Amino acid sequence: MTLRATNIYRMDETNVGDAVCSPRSYVDLPGPVHDIVGLDTTKLSGVVIVGGGGLIADTFAPYMSALAAARPRMSALIGWGIGESLNVDRKGGFVLPYAGALPAYLEAFDLLGVRDFGTPHRWVPCASCLSDAFDRPHPEPDKPFAIYEHKRIPIPIEGADRRTNAGNDFIAVLDFLASAEVVVTNSYHGAYWATLLGRRVVAIPNMSKMYRFKHAPVIGRAQDWRKLAALAVAYPEALAECRAANLAFFADAAALNPA
Repeated sequence: MTLRATNIYRMDETNVGDAVCSPRSYVDLPGPVHDIVGLDTTKLSGVVIVGGGGLIADTFAPYMSALAAARPRMSALIGWGIGESLNVDRKGGFVLPYAGALPAYLEAFDLLGVRDFGTPHRWVPCASCLSDAFDRPHPEPDKPFAIYEHKRIPIPIEGADRRTNAGNDFIAVLDFLASAEVVVTNSYHGAYWATLLGRRVVAIPNMSKMYRFKHAPVIGRAQDWRKLAALAVAYPEALAECRAANLAFFADAAALNPA
């Protein structure tokens, strides 16, 4: 199955989650690729796929609105695994879930899959679950805890090995996450990938996107992480469910533009 499409996402090789979130890395989507930042929508045509990544955010609102306005020049506009991040405290404060309406520009999409569970839209988690990196052997946990933090928002706790989401070494990140029984994180992809690896997760919500997982981590404040860890559970079904959702979405996307 092949779908010729332009893929637009945040092409940031300094953030491993952004670096590996594009569905074109895992399924047959030949065509141009563009960074959403600074995007020129005037030259877009044909099928356009937006995602993955946390693109439903104030930072990207001008670009997402421009894509919606450019919809008449396309044969189809598809959102794949994009997610909400509308409440953010970049200083590391505790945030609550976003309770408002999702932006109106989402109505321009012909097919929309969001990585957030429990919205009015179809659940399609980040396509990185399709990576064969999850099928390779990973180290058994050799430590009770690990801290995986956003590169610009450190988690103010001690007592465990730590790593940030800086860079693009996906394999090294997965090995780090797999090495602990419980991962404490304020990174969306840190929580997602640790869950797919069968690890238990404590999420520190400095961003509202941490509340929207189908396979939910335990959520709380950083100072309570040890108590929260005792409540965290694993989801052995998560990898298969996430992959199935993405492959079904690919089939529906391809059906919009049959060869």
